[in-house]
Amino acid sequence: MCCTLGFSQSINFDQLGKEKWLRYNGGVAANAVYYDGTANRQALTYYLTGSLNFNIAGVYNIPLSFTYSNQEFDFPNPFNFNRLSLHPSYKWATAHLGDVSMTFSPYTLAGHQFSGAGFDLNPEGKFQISGMYGRFLKATEYNEEQPQALTAYKRMGYGVKTAYDFDFMKLGVILFKANDEENSLENPFPLELGISPKDNAVLSFESEFRIFEKASIHVEYAISGVTEDTRLTEDVASAGLLSFLIKENISTQYYNALNASFDYPAGNGTLGVGYERIDPDYKTLGAYYFNNDLENITVNASQSIFENKLNLSVNAGLQRDNLDKAKSSNQQRIVSSVNANYTASDRLGFNASYSNFQSYTNIRDQFDYINQVGAYDNVDTLNYRQISQNANLGVNFLLKKTETKQHSTNLNLVYQNSTNEQEGETIEGGENSFYNGMAGYTLGYPKQALNISLAGNVSYNTVAEDNNMTLGPTLSIGKQFFNKQLRTSFSSSYNTAFTNGEQQNNVYNFRLGSNYTLYKKHNLNMNFLMLFRNSDLNTSRDLTITFGYSYAFDNFKINFERGRRTINEREPRNRENTLSFRYRNVSYNGTITELNEQLTNVSGSSQFKDIPQFKKDELKILLAIVKEQKREEKYKESALVFLKELYAYGDFQAIYDDALYNIIMSIKDDMTKIDMALEKLFVVKKLEADKHPLNGKAIEDYSDRDKALAVKYKALIKERETRLEKLVGHRWMETQFAEYTTKEDVVNPSGFLKEFKEANALKGFEIFEKSEGNVQKLEYFLENEIIDFYYKKSLNLVNPDLFELKYINKN
Repeated sequence: MCCTLGFSQSINFDQLGKEKWLRYNGGVAANAVYYDGTANRQALTYYLTGSLNFNIAGVYNIPLSFTYSNQEFDFPNPFNFNRLSLHPSYKWATAHLGDVSMTFSPYTLAGHQFSGAGFDLNPEGKFQISGMYGRFLKATEYNEEQPQALTAYKRMGYGVKTAYDFDFMKLGVILFKANDEENSLENPFPLELGISPKDNAVLSFESEFRIFEKASIHVEYAISGVTEDTRLTEDVASAGLLSFLIKENISTQYYNALNASFDYPAGNGTLGVGYERIDPDYKTLGAYYFNNDLENITVNASQSIFENKLNLSVNAGLQRDNLDKAKSSNQQRIVSSVNANYTASDRLGFNASYSNFQSYTNIRDQFDYINQVGAYDNVDTLNYRQISQNANLGVNFLLKKTETKQHSTNLNLVYQNSTNEQEGETIEGGENSFYNGMAGYTLGYPKQALNISLAGNVSYNTVAEDNNMTLGPTLSIGKQFFNKQLRTSFSSSYNTAFTNGEQQNNVYNFRLGSNYTLYKKHNLNMNFLMLFRNSDLNTSRDLTITFGYSYAFDNFKINFERGRRTINEREPRNRENTLSFRYRNVSYNGTITELNEQLTNVSGSSQFKDIPQFKKDELKILLAIVKEQKREEKYKESALVFLKELYAYGDFQAIYDDALYNIIMSIKDDMTKIDMALEKLFVVKKLEADKHPLNGKAIEDYSDRDKALAVKYKALIKERETRLEKLVGHRWMETQFAEYTTKEDVVNPSGFLKEFKEANALKGFEIFEKSEGNVQKLEYFLENEIIDFYYKKSLNLVNPDLFELKYINKN
């Protein structure tokens, strides 16, 4: 039995004195699985799990957990830890102490764990700074008895990241330095290990600025100097840019990395272009692994049209390697994808997608290079090309919906194709195709909490010379009882498989499931699966019965900040066929197959029905990744990532409300000053128009000289009217904003604010997601949109002639 414990605490001193000194929560669960079938597995498996967490003063957690099964017993203790991290915070200052990790940028310090201290200072204002110092690797001597073990020099490092916002642009500088201590290893080690003491310094410059009012450009340039072996004494021919930070010698090399992106909100969508170039062999000691020798060019665009009924997104990219022409092969990748979602009505919706991935590889045989006579011999010895295509079409149609009955149907079609070519010709067995079609019908009785679904599925694929087809129907029934405390389900399916037209086998199964919740703390569940397989060679039967009980207890409910960990989230060890974890006070437990069903069900619940389609597409991919995992630790890690993203849109609502409220309050503070400026601009143009020679003249009275001035006079009048519209529109907007005095007015809005909030929520969420949670970008988007929204509303509601000068003498 192996036990490795990780212990991490996030301490917020703002909580001191606000919570009870000792609180606790936890739970116990018992599960049993009975199996009778042909698989090589134990007939009866049972296990117990439990967890208990003590919270001290609302800031410190002591988690305990245990697992017992009919194979092993595990009782980990949080005090026997090998990692400790503390993250105390106070207002805008946060410290990171112990075994922690920080990220400055992908090219400098990127998530490498170190033992030491760090800090983040984000005061209200324009200046930000972060710093760290610590040990990245501890000295590990070579062990002859365990030659596979890691041998390493002691590595120390420090870094600082600072940024300043100049309103129209933001500038930042990052410095990272790490080096190995030559004398940290005392014992000799084989040269074959290729270990040498290194020295590294990275300097990065970041900038982000806005153009055309809405567009933004982000650029980062990094230069990394690396001395591969500090023991060498031969000097370099000339000193490098970072020679004042690192010990340079003949093994010192400098590398560059550049990343630039451009984003522009266009209409109801965005347009983006990105470029990235990383030198071959680029490295930083602040990252575990680094992709280099690549050049990426990406283009993306999205747009909502037809009153947001149709959402389109297009992505394309080109990547190549071998930038210095030093490799014997070149590879280029071309990726393109198109996604479309169309809501024809409240009852009918379509979604479609297409992607194309092409990979080109040009390989030169090394013997061709050795034996070539001329510079152009064997220019194109071997050319490989791989093409993968994916297409999907989905249709959802609500046939009828009343308070007592609901009819709906759905259709989904999938096409996948991959082709391998050499020298322009498809290689033997190099083309594979896959087709899948599914049609379903659901009849629901909301008042009876009853749903009945019937679906048909067919899959057809060709691999080389063989073709395979599987088809069959599925029936499922779900019913809830006792005010939804008891949930029951039944499903049955039949499918038969053919290879090259000959039937191979048929499979029939049916499932029964139930879940009962008592007093919100007790949960009982039972599942029954019977599966029959028939083929020409044999007939088999599998029976699986699962029973489970869980109980959760606590004497407190603490509203922890988003993202803080309150219980021990260590992965369970060696549980046979089962896995359990918690996320947001919801327990997920069972076999991986059962967990797949639980995650699918929770993602399809009404709680998440308002998630934008682009996010739903991302969640489909994340859920597919979860279902591909077979190892428990990887499964849990992927599942938690999926659940975090599943709840992201719900979490965003509070952030969206705060950002909108802050923008409204900020605009209100500036309204008087802006009103004075707009009135002054209008009066200037009005005086120019009043003094113009053509003012008051009829067109038929124009002289030849007047006609020459007419064009400029017409433009002047138009400018005066435009400034008048902006002035009266602003004053109307001022009266509207005067009604918004509290946060509640934004959380539960009415009238125009409600219309604006609903119309921009999805776009705001998309910007927030793409900017990786940048609230400033969200607020910038909302500020521009809300001003434009109210200005356009004013054009149809306000009479420009009904205004009075406030600040300027009317005489």
